Amino acid sequence: MFYSGKTFVKQIILVLAIFLNASCEQVAETKTIRKADAAKAKDQANGAADVALKFINAYVNNCNKMKESVGVVEWVQSNNLATNRFKSEVKSIVDQAYKLDPEMGLDADPIFDAQDYPDQGFVLDSLDGKTNYVVVKGKDWPDFKLAIKVAPENNNWMVDGCGIINVPTDKRIAR
Repeated sequence: MFYSGKTFVKQIILVLAIFLNASCEQVAETKTIRKADAAKAKDQANGAADVALKFINAYVNNCNKMKESVGVVEWVQSNNLATNRFKSEVKSIVDQAYKLDPEMGLDADPIFDAQDYPDQGFVLDSLDGKTNYVVVKGKDWPDFKLAIKVAPENNNWMVDGCGIINVPTDKRIAR
């Protein structure tokens, strides 16, 4: 087949127009997917931070009850925001401390990694979505910071580390 110059050019322009249109649609779809992924990641991060804050602020409320408060092991065992791994590690650490020193046990609260704590509770300081570490700071004591490790369990965010429990030394906040 022999094409005239004008017909051939028109056909090339038509093919290029179709190709460019398809390419633009793919770019638009990719941008939409990226926006959806970013929104999903933000929702997941917010969920992780919310769980960490609910957990630590509920623990502060328990500690503020003084004589009516429940012990750390009992409180953690009854908490539905903590992983089973976290619960067993708390029990293990406290039991071991009382074996070593039956009168004193631990010299600091294992969840706060300190003897004192911000009694007004905590607010979000930062969140590392890659490692799932949430750093909280005291409402009334902003220099008091605490690293909390969250992990997905049964399609929910759960606390898997806090204070000295399941948090490596390099991730703990220096006191």
